[in-house]
Amino acid sequence: MPSADKLDGGIASSSNPSAGLKVIVCSLPRTGTTSIKLALEQLGYNFVYHMSTFVDHPEDYKYWGYVIKAKMHGHDIPRSVWDGLFGDYQAVVDAPGCYFVTELAKAYPDAKVVILNRDSEKWYDSFEKTVQKMIKRREALERLEWILRPCLPTQASAIIRIGNLLSKSGIGLGSYNKEECLKFFRGYYAHCRANIAPQRCIDFKVQDGWYPLCKHLGARVPGQYTADGWVQAPFPQANDTESFHSWVTRIQHSMLRQTWRNLGLCALVLLGAIVLFGQVTWSTRLG
Repeated sequence: MPSADKLDGGIASSSNPSAGLKVIVCSLPRTGTTSIKLALEQLGYNFVYHMSTFVDHPEDYKYWGYVIKAKMHGHDIPRSVWDGLFGDYQAVVDAPGCYFVTELAKAYPDAKVVILNRDSEKWYDSFEKTVQKMIKRREALERLEWILRPCLPTQASAIIRIGNLLSKSGIGLGSYNKEECLKFFRGYYAHCRANIAPQRCIDFKVQDGWYPLCKHLGARVPGQYTADGWVQAPFPQANDTESFHSWVTRIQHSMLRQTWRNLGLCALVLLGAIVLFGQVTWSTRLG
């Protein structure tokens, strides 16, 4: 991360502007975000910020909490804050970054924008079977998270708190019905198109393959020479419904194991404190 100064709210902001984001992907979850992350990495964008990045770096909670609240209250978000969050990352895709595409496009005026879209009905069918289930579970755990926060893994607490803050604010998707989800979907893409210069953007679906994406980004189509000549690399296809559930299950099991371990440690500390208090009280009475 770059060197930093302090801003209101206790977060660090960059005092030396970074090279900044080169690619901003307008992309709701379940529109092919993991596939395009892999594609961008294959094109040489070595650091791509994705929801999985936040899961692995829960310390970013302080930044996302700051920018969500700033957007809720209509405040501008300084470039220095984004630099403090993204550091050397060259591209951003998926939540939570996708909910700040217009702000990021303003902060990084030289970045190319990819509007990653999908048929709305197919998107909802995938979203309802995957992310929507997580959102409902996460919202139901809000009060329990507050009670158990001292014993929860930082990762679990950060995911629940940031996710619920996005949902409650209306900035991000919530536990909506189909009609509300589709309205959010259409409004999201309409807002991006209306507020970002068309010459910076490309409308893209992962089914379009390498050529339109590479042309927009000024990159070479990846491939290699073989005995039969040059062969184009297949465009990444990742994170189908089954893979998504497998990923979520692994994370949940890991968090549960850590939570039970932390609860056991808290119980031992509490028991030790009770025993010590009892000993001190007994010694005082004897004295």
